[in-house]
Parts: sequence; structure tokens; C-alpha cells
Amino acid sequence: MAPTLTLLVIALGATGVGAEVARAEDEPPPRVLVREEPSLPGFGAPRFELADISAWTLRDGELEIGPTAVRYGLFDLVHIGTRFALNLFGALNADAKWTIHDDDAIAVAVEAGLLRFDPELVGIDDDFSVWAFPVSLRASGRPNENMRVHLAVEFLSARPEGETSDTVKRIQRYLGPTGRLAAQLGFEWRVHELVALIAELEAPFILHHATLRYDDEDDALDFLTGRLSLQLVYESLNVRLGGGYGPSFLGQSGWFPVFELALRIY
Repeated sequence: MAPTLTLLVIALGATGVGAEVARAEDEPPPRVLVREEPSLPGFGAPRFELADISAWTLRDGELEIGPTAVRYGLFDLVHIGTRFALNLFGALNADAKWTIHDDDAIAVAVEAGLLRFDPELVGIDDDFSVWAFPVSLRASGRPNENMRVHLAVEFLSARPEGETSDTVKRIQRYLGPTGRLAAQLGFEWRVHELVALIAELEAPFILHHATLRYDDEDDALDFLTGRLSLQLVYESLNVRLGGGYGPSFLGQSGWFPVFELALRIY
């Protein structure tokens, strides 16, 4: 009986060990938690570009909304918009930009708009009104990951009717380029995922119609404009802070603040 009992115990033990091995193989492997570093929003996001100063457009389905402008991206290559602040002053307007070429090094775009400004739309009794048609050709380059260079040639066809007041001339500063034909150069340095330094220079080749200029503005130097600002981006919030010198919506040439606020929802 002893040998038989011993063999039985050995058999049962072997069976138990085999079952434990089978159960171990059927069990899923233990989960190993790996902490993923969160990706920073803003300039680190894919295809994130400053659409207002570059040849790039908003991304497909992206909405940019702020006190001064509203834009919406279509097809990754086209966006449409309006300068909302101008509408409040009776300057009804709309514009569109189309990026006709885009690769890793350079982008080229055409931009066009339509504006009808009539002070009577906001209750101002004035005989002045103007149709304006801003058109621009833009190019932007990426010398490296953190730098952008922007170049634009802008043309504004304006058809004013009647003499204009100083108030209307101030609003005119916001209609388009500083001259009927002007060149714009921009430099963008992304010093951080959330911060970029922006420098801009705009110079006219052909001045506006005399109706849209102050009495002592008769030289291209009177319309030379420079801006230096910081672009701050955190998630959807975009803020641009800085200053500039030249003609602006405040009146004749002088120092003026640069402040823009917008939400970019994607």
C-alpha cells in the first residue's frame, strides 16, 4: 500500500503544478503604468501658425474669435473672416485667404477682401463713404524650427466719395495697408513653446488718395510703420502685446500700443 500511496501523491502533486502553470499562462500580463509627458499647447501643436501675419491659414475647422477679428478655417488651405471691430464702426467687411503653395520650407498665399464704409450706418451724419478692396500676395518661410520670416505686397483700391473728417481718417488707418501699394516684412522667433517675439516693418510704395490723408502727409516716410510685440499662447488663449510707431487708428504718426486678444478653438 505504501508504494501505491506514494505514487498517487506524486501524481496529484504533478497535476496541481501543471494546473498552476496553465492558469499562469492564461492570465494577462501585469499592467505597467508609464507616465506620459503632456505636450505643451501653442507653438508646439501641429501646424500652428500665426495666420494674420503669415501666408498660412487656420487649420480645417479652426475658429479664431476676438474683439478685433473673427476667422474660420476651411480645408487646411483657406480661411474666411471679418474684422469685427470695423463692423461696429460702420465699415462692413469680409476677407478670405488661400494658401496656394505649402511645403516644409515656404508657403505662398493670396488674400483679398471687400469693405464698405459709410458713417451713416452707425448714425454719424457725414457725406463721406468709401468702397475699399484690399488684396495681398504673401510668402512665409521656415529657416528652422523656431524661426519664421514673412513677406507681403499689399494693394488697396479705395474709392472715396466726398470729403472726410479726422474721425473717418482715423478709421481709415485700419482699412488695409499703410499705402495704396505697400510692402510688409515680418520676423517671428519662437523663444518658447508658449512665447514668440514678433517684429514687423511696413513701408508704402504708393500713397493713399489725398482724401484719406492728413494735410501734412505727403511723403512715404510719413507712413512708415514698425511694430515689436510678444505673442503669448496658452491652450486656446492668444494674446499679443507690444508697441509700434507710425500711422495708426489713433491718428497721425506717433507711438501706439499693440494689443490683440483671441481664442483659437480647434
